Amino acid sequence: MTQDASPQLHVVTDNHVAPLVDDAREADTRTTDQVVADGAVMADLLRRAEALDARAAAEAAPRALRPAGLLLAIAGLTLALALLGRQSWQLPDRDAAGVTDVPQSLVTFLLLCTALCLWCAGRLVRPSATLRAPAAAQLWWALVVGAAVVCLAADLSLASFAGTGQRPTDLLVRCAVPLVPAVLAGFLARDAGRPARVRAALGTGLVTVPLGALGWALLSSGARSGAGLGDVLAMAGLAGVAPLALAVAFVAADRRSRPAR
Repeated sequence: MTQDASPQLHVVTDNHVAPLVDDAREADTRTTDQVVADGAVMADLLRRAEALDARAAAEAAPRALRPAGLLLAIAGLTLALALLGRQSWQLPDRDAAGVTDVPQSLVTFLLLCTALCLWCAGRLVRPSATLRAPAAAQLWWALVVGAAVVCLAADLSLASFAGTGQRPTDLLVRCAVPLVPAVLAGFLARDAGRPARVRAALGTGLVTVPLGALGWALLSSGARSGAGLGDVLAMAGLAGVAPLALAVAFVAADRRSRPAR
């Protein structure tokens, strides 16, 4: 070996000169490649795990019902409250000033029915998942609660007619109770797509239609009334289901401008 010799060691065999493999450098290279490969594998495993977690969370989360399911829920609640309302409840009185002497038992019953309808509406519609914006979901809840309060007042008003022999003359106003909230709910879901608009509008019907039927049932439960369950359901269909169907058809219509052909 001279001063001009290569800094790497060589193995001389017969007439051939072969460089001596640097075991340490080769081991470092293999280690680096293995670390990179292991990192890529771990990253892929993490991505798959996150995807599985997201899928499991989506499957575990309760889904909002389709329109057919919401219609069945509205029908079931309407029938149940109509049957309950035809029981022998103490009813309020009525004079020239309006409703008087509202029994506490009737108020408690109405509040329980309202809470049931609100719970069903929130459980079946899932406004936080149906509506894209959290503010829209909060406004939907405020709208439904406001409609429930109006329905309570309307039920007490109908119940006060039971012992008077008179008939309510504000049928058109009562038809607006399910109509207006459904239209406003569809407006809140205008950016969430047609299924969301329909679901949000039908969700208000889970409150307005059954509570409306409850008012007609209380009216028919008076001693002077000869109306039966069929009459109650007919009035619920006329003053509740028909306006709701009109509102749902309105919000379901696609009114976006289409390009001219």
